[in-house]
Amino acid sequence: MPIRRRPDVIPFLPGLVACCLLTALQAAAAPPTAEDALVLKPRQKGVDYSQPSAEEAKQATIKQEKEGGVSALVVRSPSGEVLRAFADSDGNRVVDRWSYYKDGVEVYREIDSDKDTKADEYRWLAGGGSRWASDPDADGVIDAWKSLSAEEATAEVVAAIRDRDAAAFARLLPTQADLEAAGFAGEQLAELAARVAAAPAAFAKVVAAQKDIGPDSRWSSMLTPQPPGTLPAGTNGLTKDVTAYDNVVALVEGKEGNGQVFVGSLVKCGDAWRPVDAPQVSGGAEVGEPFGFFMPRVPGRGPAAGTGDVAENLKPLLAKLRELEGAMTAAALAARPALAAEYVGLLEQAVVAAADTDKPFWTNQLVETIAAYVQEGLLPDGIAKLEKLAEAAKGDDTAAAFATFRLIQARYTVGMEQPGFDGEELQKAWFADLQAFADAYPKAPESAEALLQLAFRDEFEGRDQEAVGRYAAIASSFPDTPQARKAAGAVRRLESIGKPLALAGSTVDGKRVAVQDLKGVPVLVHYWSTDCEPCKVDLAQIRELQAKHGPKKFRVVGVALDGDKAKLAKFLQAKPLPWPQLHEPGGLDSRLAEEFGVLALPTMVLVGADGNVIDRNVSITALEKQLDELIAGPAASP
Repeated sequence: MPIRRRPDVIPFLPGLVACCLLTALQAAAAPPTAEDALVLKPRQKGVDYSQPSAEEAKQATIKQEKEGGVSALVVRSPSGEVLRAFADSDGNRVVDRWSYYKDGVEVYREIDSDKDTKADEYRWLAGGGSRWASDPDADGVIDAWKSLSAEEATAEVVAAIRDRDAAAFARLLPTQADLEAAGFAGEQLAELAARVAAAPAAFAKVVAAQKDIGPDSRWSSMLTPQPPGTLPAGTNGLTKDVTAYDNVVALVEGKEGNGQVFVGSLVKCGDAWRPVDAPQVSGGAEVGEPFGFFMPRVPGRGPAAGTGDVAENLKPLLAKLRELEGAMTAAALAARPALAAEYVGLLEQAVVAAADTDKPFWTNQLVETIAAYVQEGLLPDGIAKLEKLAEAAKGDDTAAAFATFRLIQARYTVGMEQPGFDGEELQKAWFADLQAFADAYPKAPESAEALLQLAFRDEFEGRDQEAVGRYAAIASSFPDTPQARKAAGAVRRLESIGKPLALAGSTVDGKRVAVQDLKGVPVLVHYWSTDCEPCKVDLAQIRELQAKHGPKKFRVVGVALDGDKAKLAKFLQAKPLPWPQLHEPGGLDSRLAEEFGVLALPTMVLVGADGNVIDRNVSITALEKQLDELIAGPAASP
């Protein structure tokens, strides 16, 4: 690749390198050697990437290749495995992307986004994670996080405590703009902003007092008692659905033993999960009662008190619950049922001890926990407990619906685990239960999910008109809910034949793709995920069809509905696909799935050269024949 030299630029290498390397390369007339390139290190600490020995470096090769669709100098090991890639992504003959690999897969990337020859963004990829950080002044110090998973956020909290790095903790916290964009407003926004503002000072107290997290400590895993929950738009003035965790704990390992950091609540702001309070460490300074998105408000207390305030008589129980959560994570499989029973027993005590105004909250926590343990096979008497709770809730439609719906789900799960179960009979009983539930509690929010399952059953069994009717009823009866969005999308899908497919979004590598921009050739839209084995079989056959017809006659757009972007990236690194892959967070709950009502995978939609849908549910076996007819044209048709 020709090199356009600038006084301050080393061809294809960052401007900020060791002085000796700078001198050597400026004096060299030829491009850098593989050994020169392997001297470069990531600007961020803790990147796990392949680092060959001195002897392996001597035998490594470097040459110009196409990497990810752009020209790059690629360094390969003696066995041919990619070690580094230095890419010119915009064709101006100057490197603006520095990639580091582990076991042949890209795990970390530095990007020069403003084209000043200095890296100002850092991305962890594939097995390296999903972090994406910005460094506008290009000084090597992260200024803000663009993307951060919940697990990575807790790991960053642990690292900040270990390194006594107040700035690292502060950049994890949400800004006022982050909170507003997430959907907070009014008193709740003011409350959260106040807690966030107080967090740095509280963090300093924790770090000064704690002794458990030492220089050799490292994050091990994230522990949560429940999956992330959703606060629906309209609750306490929220302008959007908000997704959050409560009672998050980070487990820590070190030479002196293992420990825990209580992170508290995390809230999803865009693509980044963020804490709203200072962490707490055993033996460290007390920093006040933690915030809780899903904890009941204490009557008569204003926003400054925090939604996480807990009655004094419940605090010992809450401490025991947190202790059990840690024990559950570390426990062997054989010990987990006893811990689950103890945890449920503590929740039952909390229900009894709670004030009347807080009993619904604690009862719901009890119901959710029992249902979860039943589905994990940890609570043999769980069904009986749920039946008792559902019976006790009669007379209170809200509580009864909450318990009864989870009882129905738990029964279905247990039924599937029984040896020799009759799947057809089990499905029939489940659908009957769902219909009875929807009839008994027509306005309960759980009925939206029950009706969605019934509508999908109708669609699966070929009763499209009945399905459209059910879907439409969900959309009108439960507006502004995820089920309503899915139902409206399903109506759109079932009535899509002969209409344009208005699908557009960003690909995994940040490019914009719209199906309507591809008019002129047939387009297959393939909704899939890496967890769907039949989808992977389809991928191989789709690849064969595109190779047969060529991209000038047949285009493919993938919609990857993976919840874990890092897992998707790792799959695509190992098995690259020659067509774009749209992706947004949320998987089957993402906008990409909801807009077209995609409820099961794989789903394939065939769009004609005019941009209109030809087949809204084409099978892989029928696709080849349809393509042959479309591409051959009317004259070749029989």
